[in-house]
Amino acid sequence: MPGPHPAVALTRLAVRHGLRRAFARHNPRHGVPRVVVGVSGGADSLALAAALAFEAPKQDVEVDVVIVDHGLQKASAEVAARAANACTEQLGYAPERVRVVRVEVDALSADGPEAAARIARHEALLSVADEVGAARVVLAHTADDQAEQVLLALLRGSGTTALAGMRPDRDGLLRPFLLGSDVVPGGPVTREHTEAACVALDLEPWHDPHNDDLRYARVRARRALGLLERDLDAPTLRRSLFRSAAAAGRDADLLTRLTDEALTRLTGTPDETQWPAHWPVEALGTLDPALRIRALRRLLVLHGARSSELAQHHLADVERLLVAWHGQGPIDVPGNVVVSRIGGEVVIGPRNVGQ
Repeated sequence: MPGPHPAVALTRLAVRHGLRRAFARHNPRHGVPRVVVGVSGGADSLALAAALAFEAPKQDVEVDVVIVDHGLQKASAEVAARAANACTEQLGYAPERVRVVRVEVDALSADGPEAAARIARHEALLSVADEVGAARVVLAHTADDQAEQVLLALLRGSGTTALAGMRPDRDGLLRPFLLGSDVVPGGPVTREHTEAACVALDLEPWHDPHNDDLRYARVRARRALGLLERDLDAPTLRRSLFRSAAAAGRDADLLTRLTDEALTRLTGTPDETQWPAHWPVEALGTLDPALRIRALRRLLVLHGARSSELAQHHLADVERLLVAWHGQGPIDVPGNVVVSRIGGEVVIGPRNVGQ
């Protein structure tokens, strides 16, 4: 009897390894592990839901399917209902384990509708995970998504943490399709794989028209990658960016650990309840620049700065309070936070402190 289509086999293998890694230390006394999978109705998430339906029972993992309806398009309710039907009728999920969640998205958000929809979607998935006691939210990001993420990070002039892109298993989010060939033979899973898997399984994915809308940065990045591959005769560009992200991730993890150790050694364990926060200039100034900039970012976020808006130029301005002090005034950072140098201390507080 012939085996499954190669693309189907690869998606299943990625999910198999992802679940094994996620629950390698699970104690059976704590009950059956449970995950929530986000499904949009597109090829990536349908292929993921199909692979989970096949692999999760073999590893005694329970799955809840959540279809998030953003309500941003006229037919969104119909698309969500069709995705739910595919999960129950074609993939075999029990109806009580499949739910549609309607979320409100601020289309006029300062971050843009794309970011607002992503935030609303993640909040909905995490809320369901918390409700049902799921240890992971499983997402269908592919190697193509990772390449686009890395390209956008490069355009922002980001450091290694951002260049590492999305992690396969981090902060309760499991992305099995991002496991590389060092873990999954034949990996990572690409968009081409998920589309082929849907065809092989007779699944009819929805094509989101927003994926062709050049108003969105990710769509422009996708198009730019295609043009670069053509113009540079580099058909493996996406895979190269994926490998670069993996390498950056290893470096970023090491630097993060060294930063944690340095902060603890020099200043003690950071206390987020200390407000305003006072940090010794001498201790922070002696850190290696690669660790110092990470330490400053860590402290700023700990004390209220908005991580998503904290850019390199903010960190550079704050760093100059330590290493290029000439009496400059307070530095505003996103999150209604201001950083000042007062004597031998850097003070992080609300905007009305230290001015």
